[in-house]
Amino acid sequence: MITNRHNFQNMYGRLSRKKGNKSMEEKNSKKNIISLIVLCVSIVALTTSLTYAYFVSQVGTNEQEKITIRSGDLALTFRDNDETVENIEGTWNFGDSTEKELVIENTGTRDAYAKISWDNLINTYLAESLTYTLEEKSDDIGAEWKQVETVSANVPRSETASTQLMADHLLVPAGHTYTYRVRITFEDLPDIDQTADLNANFITKFTLDESTKKWTAEDALASLNIKKNTNNPTNFANPATTDETANGLYSMEDDYGTSYYFRGTAPNNYIKFGKNASGQDMWWRIVRFNGDGTVRMQYDGAGPSGTNSYTRGFALTNQQWNGTYNDAKYVGWMFGGANGSASTSKEQAQRNETDSPIKTKVDEWYKTNIVDTGYGNYVADSIFCNDRSTPGKSATGWSSDTGLGYGNNVTAYGATARVGGPWQTTVTQPRFTCPQENDKFTVEAENGGNGKSTYPVGLITADEIVAAGSGKYGTTNSSYYLKKGSWYWSFSPTYMHSSGFARVFYVNGSGGLYYDNVNSSGAVAPVINLKAEYLDKLQGDGTIDNPYYLQA
Repeated sequence: MITNRHNFQNMYGRLSRKKGNKSMEEKNSKKNIISLIVLCVSIVALTTSLTYAYFVSQVGTNEQEKITIRSGDLALTFRDNDETVENIEGTWNFGDSTEKELVIENTGTRDAYAKISWDNLINTYLAESLTYTLEEKSDDIGAEWKQVETVSANVPRSETASTQLMADHLLVPAGHTYTYRVRITFEDLPDIDQTADLNANFITKFTLDESTKKWTAEDALASLNIKKNTNNPTNFANPATTDETANGLYSMEDDYGTSYYFRGTAPNNYIKFGKNASGQDMWWRIVRFNGDGTVRMQYDGAGPSGTNSYTRGFALTNQQWNGTYNDAKYVGWMFGGANGSASTSKEQAQRNETDSPIKTKVDEWYKTNIVDTGYGNYVADSIFCNDRSTPGKSATGWSSDTGLGYGNNVTAYGATARVGGPWQTTVTQPRFTCPQENDKFTVEAENGGNGKSTYPVGLITADEIVAAGSGKYGTTNSSYYLKKGSWYWSFSPTYMHSSGFARVFYVNGSGGLYYDNVNSSGAVAPVINLKAEYLDKLQGDGTIDNPYYLQA
């Protein structure tokens, strides 16, 4: 673990600059200089139920300066790859990078998985000022540096010392040594005033811990003996009225990898999970297996404990998305500014500061029926996409679409370009990836999202509804698994109308995809994701008479 401290030289302490108004020559002539100090490594003990951490006061290049994790036939050694532990001073300008190499050696008899974290991290730079990459190189002859997937492209911000995950599920085969290179870059952000970076600090160490193999949707399917179908549908405009995935689930890319989803009547996607505050079993329908191996499922009702019967229904009824409707910002699960204040830019409208009323109600339901009943630890923190992208009239088919996305400006949102809408009569292609980073709702940013959710719960998207078989916008389908007999909200904005109403997609009582004003009252069917690590504990075959259930 290395301690890196970046501070601006005092001679630049009074510099203030507004970017974007200066010529490139002026900008280059006044670049701020940062003093980089690489200090000797210090470490923190690693303690988990599965590992024993042996540590000394230094981590370096010799035998006495290492971290070793031992557990049975597992043995990982983590050390600094620098040739010296002397302090090194240097300077860097905007766009410059600094690197640190670390080594993981597997001296055990079985392959191991590890994770590297920022430790005792303090980073007060602007959110996008410090970026990083991680590369690995094995000890194989001719091996080259390869990019490693990291939690984020930006060094996490932290006002006080904290531990933040950098990279997980790193495979180190038995008998091999892998070198990891962290490269941190001080970015020159052309449209952002970086004056706040003048007095910013960056200090960190690096720690190692044991990890596991990264699960995928394919692993999830294999654990439940579910087949895959490679003949993916190409026409989503027509409703799916039969069990179209009887011969295997269809696939589509999501934000974590490849996702596999049910389509049509789906008689084998029932799952019984948790007990509500009244002690009843809660029933769900599996929507898809996410790319990270978690299971996305929608609430479908509750029934007597210990039986295989339930009454189909909703978690909440008569719920407004937002009682205030006269601004584009109100299509958001969260939005910028107070409820009632007008938005003046898309960035402000979509700033995730204030909970929508429907989010508040869903969060309350989740806490009462999932957290307070002891089932919260089984739920994964996976992305829910409240797609507020504004692709413009050429994509949405609405000639009045301004694409502005704020105030009372006429704006259609991304889903209308993919699944149909009042002006888009065709269906191009639903998608499970989220176009805007800001719209990826998660509780923790390290799980691939915006870190703005209170709880890991959301709603089904318009794209998931069409993929499940509703047919294009305005089509009725009474024979697919998402039809519930009454209309309920989706997670996908539709448009801001010239009449002053913000609108969101919903599923109507006949199973069709439509939209309504955000101040209308509809039902709510929450969606959660079951952690991948519990899939091998599921029993049953997914039918209503023998649903999947968690064998704790």
